[in-house]
Amino acid sequence: MGHRKVQCWIFAADSGQPNDARCLLLKTNAARGAFWQPVTGSVEPGEGFFEAACREPLEETGFAFESPPVDVGYDFEFTSRFGVTRERVFVLTVASQQDPRLDPKEHQDFQWISPLQAIGLLRFPTNEQGLRLSFRCLFGKDLA
Repeated sequence: MGHRKVQCWIFAADSGQPNDARCLLLKTNAARGAFWQPVTGSVEPGEGFFEAACREPLEETGFAFESPPVDVGYDFEFTSRFGVTRERVFVLTVASQQDPRLDPKEHQDFQWISPLQAIGLLRFPTNEQGLRLSFRCLFGKDLA
């Protein structure tokens, strides 16, 4: 089956309108490369992608989510230290922008940012594609 991961985009629902949308970016710590990304994490033994998409955002932020994660219909494969890895993208919302509870073993900083600004900070094209599809899933339109 290979290694499996989830990529979870979190949006603050208080913006309400596409032009005001804010998504959460986490900055990995120096040992992990010090780059900006959404919540990501491994699918644990006995879990499916959906279960991991419920667990990982809670573990990495401590947020109470408004509804279950939504699969945006995008998954891809890449080679990592685990070998071939399959990653699936989900989107979630929280009621308002808030400070996540960061684990210093994984992340050193966070920011709530517009999706267009986020694109300029992302390291991987698959994160950009995941963000674009998450935005479309939430707002029913493409990111301008």
